[in-house]
Amino acid sequence: MKQLSGKLSKSRKRINIGNLIPDIILYLVVMIICIITIYPFLYVVSASFSDPQALYENRVVLVPVMPFSVQSYKLILRDARIWTGYANTLFYVTFGTAINLLVSILAAYPMSRKRFSGRKFMNIFVSITMFISATGMMIPLYLVVKSLHLLNTRLSILIVFAAFPFYVIILRSFFETIPEELFEAAKLDGASELMILTQIVLPVSGAALATIGLYYLTNRWNGYFWAMVFLNNEKKYPLQVVLRQLIVLASMGEEMDTNIGKAATNAEAVKYATIVVATLPIAVIYPFIQKYFVKGVTLGSVKG
Repeated sequence: MKQLSGKLSKSRKRINIGNLIPDIILYLVVMIICIITIYPFLYVVSASFSDPQALYENRVVLVPVMPFSVQSYKLILRDARIWTGYANTLFYVTFGTAINLLVSILAAYPMSRKRFSGRKFMNIFVSITMFISATGMMIPLYLVVKSLHLLNTRLSILIVFAAFPFYVIILRSFFETIPEELFEAAKLDGASELMILTQIVLPVSGAALATIGLYYLTNRWNGYFWAMVFLNNEKKYPLQVVLRQLIVLASMGEEMDTNIGKAATNAEAVKYATIVVATLPIAVIYPFIQKYFVKGVTLGSVKG
């Protein structure tokens, strides 16, 4: 009996080890992906604080190479255009994201209602626009903005891309998961469509709105191409356009009024410092919004 029990315990151990192998492989894969994802950020931060000579000689691997240097940050942050760019970007991100969410909600809600007579047409129309590249329509779009007298205005940055069709479809799909019984009960109580949207649909759509809002916010923060197309006044440039100018000028070694030209020999350090300056606000905001992603797949469900 002792031999039999010993064999059974050994077989159980083998079975347990066998069951652990997939988990071990999964953890290893996740760790490798995390390292691949995190390393570029660590390298950029380390390079921005490292000795420029060490960076030039490719001696930066993971941690900053001494002597510790913040000269690149001083040169960048000394430029008044950086702060103007930050202010402009905050303006575009705040009001632009609000406009994006408003237009997306107003488009997605009727598309999600089965009783809306134009639902099919709107879904087809929005889906077709996904196959049209904005950059491919750059000249017609520029002419439209020019004909509306919106060139070199902040309003052009805010309303030209008021909604992205892909995000509208995602939001529509989420609204469709809300039980129809809620709408019928609200209708019986005499609620209007606006009341249903504001008091029933939006309160249970926090996760979807946070997700879409973060996508819009990120697009607004990183956007620079259309600002270069529509704007020609440096006082209205967003941060990304200003940083692009600093990187280009530092790489070319051109002298600037803000003495950024002195960093021409440290062009690589300046580039990495500008990346950190541009990315830091989003990196700080993201963890506070991420909780909405995990939370509520069941936000729109009916609890029994």
